Amino acid sequence: MTRGARAFAAFSLAAIAAAAWSASPTSKSPTATGKVTNAPAVAPSASTATSAPTTPPVEFAGTFASGTTYVGDMFYDARALKTWRPVKDVQPGNNVAWTVRWDNLDQFPALKTAAGQARTQRFRFRVVRADIVSGSPKLPWMATYHCEVLAVEPVAPPPSQQQQQAKPRR
Repeated sequence: MTRGARAFAAFSLAAIAAAAWSASPTSKSPTATGKVTNAPAVAPSASTATSAPTTPPVEFAGTFASGTTYVGDMFYDARALKTWRPVKDVQPGNNVAWTVRWDNLDQFPALKTAAGQARTQRFRFRVVRADIVSGSPKLPWMATYHCEVLAVEPVAPPPSQQQQQAKPRR
């Protein structure tokens, strides 16, 4: 079989598999409303969650909703993902792996310094959208939350540490 014939056969099989998958009743493709069918209840899509920009930020409690502005403490995960992660546990749903993609961290150069990454920071951020996909019925769902940082301020250390720093050592 020639190289072109093999490529044509592979393309044909892929097209048949895609058509069969999209025609199945348990399809996990986005519907016309932008929602993902048979997906775990994680967060509404950007088209379903609209909030006025004048609404006050909500304290981050572990769930992300598209279009919502949150305020929450973040720490820099230097060991695993080398990104800013919420201090509070994220609850995306059963069998869902998650990550946060900060779309505009370049606008906050203090977050890239060693001193900035060494301490917890309080982010005010807005969830732009949530991408939820699954590569296979046996693999977990993957949720990527695209967020935009609006403001950052360092979190003060606990009062006991502040008092110890203020006292001179003998």
